[in-house]
Amino acid sequence: MGRKIALLIGVGKYGKGLPPLNCPINGVEALRQVLEDNHIGGFDQVIPLRNPDVGTARRRIAEVFNQLSQPDLGLLYFTGHGIKDMSGEFYLTTADSQLFENGRINAGTALEAEFIKRVINNSVAQRKVVILDCCFGAAFAEGFLGMDDSRIDVETQLGGKGWCVLAASTSTRYALEQEGEPLSVYTRYLVEGLKTGGAAPEAKAAISVGDWHDYVRASVRAAAPAMEPVIFNAKQGRDILVAKAVIDAEQLYRKEVQSVVRGGKIFGAGRRVLKQKRQVLNLSADAAATIEASVLRPFQEKAANLAEYEAALREEIEMTFPLDEPAIRVLKRLQTSLNLRDEDLQPVIKQVDKEFPVVEALLRGPQPLQPATSPAPPAPSKNEAPTFEFETVTVDAQGNITERRQGKAEYRSEDLGSGITLELVSIPAGEFLMGAPADEEGRSDDEGPQHRVQVPEFWMGKFPVTQAQYQAVTGKNPSKFKGENRPVEKVSWEDAVAFCQKLSEQTGRTYRLPSEAEWEYACRAGTTTPFHFGETITPDLANYNGNYTYGSGPKGTYRQKTTEVGRFPPNAFGLYDMHGNVWEWCQDVWHSSYEGAPTDGSAWLKGGDQDRRVLRGGSWGAFPRYCRSASRLRYYPDNQYGSIGFRVVCSPPRTLP
Repeated sequence: MGRKIALLIGVGKYGKGLPPLNCPINGVEALRQVLEDNHIGGFDQVIPLRNPDVGTARRRIAEVFNQLSQPDLGLLYFTGHGIKDMSGEFYLTTADSQLFENGRINAGTALEAEFIKRVINNSVAQRKVVILDCCFGAAFAEGFLGMDDSRIDVETQLGGKGWCVLAASTSTRYALEQEGEPLSVYTRYLVEGLKTGGAAPEAKAAISVGDWHDYVRASVRAAAPAMEPVIFNAKQGRDILVAKAVIDAEQLYRKEVQSVVRGGKIFGAGRRVLKQKRQVLNLSADAAATIEASVLRPFQEKAANLAEYEAALREEIEMTFPLDEPAIRVLKRLQTSLNLRDEDLQPVIKQVDKEFPVVEALLRGPQPLQPATSPAPPAPSKNEAPTFEFETVTVDAQGNITERRQGKAEYRSEDLGSGITLELVSIPAGEFLMGAPADEEGRSDDEGPQHRVQVPEFWMGKFPVTQAQYQAVTGKNPSKFKGENRPVEKVSWEDAVAFCQKLSEQTGRTYRLPSEAEWEYACRAGTTTPFHFGETITPDLANYNGNYTYGSGPKGTYRQKTTEVGRFPPNAFGLYDMHGNVWEWCQDVWHSSYEGAPTDGSAWLKGGDQDRRVLRGGSWGAFPRYCRSASRLRYYPDNQYGSIGFRVVCSPPRTLP
């Protein structure tokens, strides 16, 4: 029988720019106790690592997983700040981690995910579990799913085989700490699931990773709905056994309580069932009450958080009505700290809205600015539009150009003054399959499910908006990498919408940001491969982080800055720089999947995370997987980074039948 060894890392103290946390150290201690307990975890060795510096953390992770033999179980637990930079790299912080003045992580002071993946992948252990209680934890699994597991051959009595990753949430951010609570909500239920035996299936004396995750997910979702614990590679790692469960009267009663709870309450029939069960088990009333309170606690926490939000909302209304922008922002921050989703707040908001009309509309947040709709000269008709010619390329899996084709597209120009023009390309109406297939390398869950979308005709910027164009319309140039023909960057979604509004006023045509569906349709230009070039991408075809590869493609130049627009080959629609250079804002509100997405090409503005907007295309600093046609990113609409720009679209006038 193999050994069971756990490394528990908790970081609550940090360097410059990162706020301290209290829960991580408590979390390490609480989990240590249950894993060391011979009646529960029964681990042979549990190594707590509290507030390590980056060197110590790297050394201990490498040592622990190097010492494991094939039959062993290795468990790595981390709790603290997780950070994902603009290039998509994910880091776990350490005691000396710090942020630069521009808000970016000092990579030399943090644990990069790639290091941890490499160490774990190289370990010969046949059972490996990673548990992350931190923001962006789900990002750790990206690229991990390609691990070769062909060498694993484990006896059934070892309790499953393979590896898996458990993460506290798919959310970009969540509240790691709750006031008055010694443990984070995720770690609390990790510990409780083992300590009480609640994670064990009924009448079973062992707890697998899958059982553990199922219990924690259900509990966390009840208490903090904005969080959504996830498990990666469940097919291989779900059956790994991590703990024992004592089948006694208390555990059996707990299972009965879990089975009768409905909507966070125990109703009449359930009460009668529990009364009989308690008598059969000869369980005291006090013990039964304690178990019931434990099972109901997650639901009561959510109710308490909703009550706190409602009280705060009413206080804000008493101070300022109608609510102003500062009040709305503070309420949004409170919502995040309470781990509540927009849909959780709807009953509260609707009740308050009955007393104070327009509250619901105000809290829905600012709607996209609508460009001026003054009478507009018609876009050129098909017969009037001039055309331009260009050459497209197709590459094989290794990035070698296998085909060159001549293309032609219709375009028109807007005169912005002083010799500066903005060129738009005609994008024909059509239908396409939006999203990435499940087996596409680098795919994230938010890229599915794939669905067919009908897209009407529209005009799209031939290039991302350049600095010269932005300066001509707004009189400003916020860009970090100066150059008239480089794309404008360091522009927020709000800046981009304001540009469209001003451009509309100046030209008399309606300009806006593309919908996410329009953007992907335009990027693919009839292709179904990860890139419009083909199965891979190379630094000779786009501007991205050439230190990394996609598929069998080559490495190459990492330019570390934007390049002039139009430098690389276009796609079949005649659009340039759709892969890399700068991320491009879309109209849409962020949704974590395409369930319920529009199928008519329009922007998805209802529901979702109203605090964040969609970005597409990757950038000069992005890994190649983030430059795929289907790749998506989300950011706050007021974020301004040197890797974010945009391009515009204009809908042609439609003739009514």
